[in-house]
Amino acid sequence: MLKSIRELARIPYFSNMFVARSISNLGNGVSPVALAFGVLAIEGADAVSLSQVMVARTLPILLLMIVGGTFADRYGRAKVMGYGDISLSVLIFVAAASFILDSPTVLLLVVVGILSGILNGIWYPAFAGMTPLIVPANKLQSANSIIGLGSNLSFLAGTVLGGLIVAFYGVGWALAFDALTFLVAGALILPISKLPQAGKVEKGEKTNFIRDLKEGWVEFSSRGWLVAVVIGFGFVTFAFEMNWAVLGALQSRDAFDGAISWSQILGAMSLGFVLGVVIANKSRPRRPLVTSMAMTLFIPLFLFAFAIPLPFPIVLLTAVGAGVGIDYFYVLWMTTVQTKVPEESLSRVNSYDGFGSFLLGPLGIALAGPLVLIYGLQPTMLVSASVALVGILATFLVPSVRKLEAETYSKN
Repeated sequence: MLKSIRELARIPYFSNMFVARSISNLGNGVSPVALAFGVLAIEGADAVSLSQVMVARTLPILLLMIVGGTFADRYGRAKVMGYGDISLSVLIFVAAASFILDSPTVLLLVVVGILSGILNGIWYPAFAGMTPLIVPANKLQSANSIIGLGSNLSFLAGTVLGGLIVAFYGVGWALAFDALTFLVAGALILPISKLPQAGKVEKGEKTNFIRDLKEGWVEFSSRGWLVAVVIGFGFVTFAFEMNWAVLGALQSRDAFDGAISWSQILGAMSLGFVLGVVIANKSRPRRPLVTSMAMTLFIPLFLFAFAIPLPFPIVLLTAVGAGVGIDYFYVLWMTTVQTKVPEESLSRVNSYDGFGSFLLGPLGIALAGPLVLIYGLQPTMLVSASVALVGILATFLVPSVRKLEAETYSKN
């Protein structure tokens, strides 16, 4: 791992990418705790209110993601990503100010969430295609692992910091800290726009937006393994987002010690994220999709343990396992897509990947609150865990998933 870090640090602009992702993920670790308990503390707010705020943040991501992929491929991934981070920081500052001034409303948070979701929808495909611009193909898996390591260590610190800031200073200051991290990250990313990008339009060059969208769809849909994993992971996202955005905070409040317990669970999962990328950095399985999808079975294991609920130390242990599975899969998946898809189409293919993977996420968040009110918290959590399990197991039925082999490169 240290050798990989030293090698990557010598590559121009890799440090910018690494530090930017680490700093913004520090804020990302703070925000789930702050926002969830901030919404629940608003007078008259309940589980449905939390669902409304969270779905407002996620639904626009889907609506803008495919468009965002085409923008990133044609007009520059670094500019899209950098300006997106800076704009997002302004919106989070608005939400922070409402809590600091003791005037938050669910409506305000929904509006801020919608605008933030629009920015994230454009931002994500740009981010997913950034690393191949900076590092050579034979170092992509190491680069994805190291960026993931920095991001996850920061997220781990952020989850702990989030619980402490909310407990001692309040939700507003926690969100203000989150906003500052995005501002710094955006400033670090913008200089990477100096690097050349295949397929990027030159000044004055005309482009056909609809044709570009269709080309991206052809690259995506022609790969059966890509389509199968995206569909399967859509069901995992449905279940995971229900718990991440709504059910987790409710279960922590009802079965454990509220914000502190939820912060500890997120921290345990973040520790798993770190372990996952460390393992992935050394792992070179011949069939990366089979291995990485098998690792994601730790996700429903955690969801079942949390739903029952098992004793808190066991819940924490399964949360670590879920984190390992998620980020081991993430590194191998990103590397597989980056090496199997043409570089000039990468953001567009990632936009279809993200759209399919996250398509059911907003639905899960929207349904979480009402289902809890109708059927109860535990039955809703158990069903979500079952959905995740079925989604993962179904991908193994597709031959191209089982047979896909990793690219091999010489040491030079």
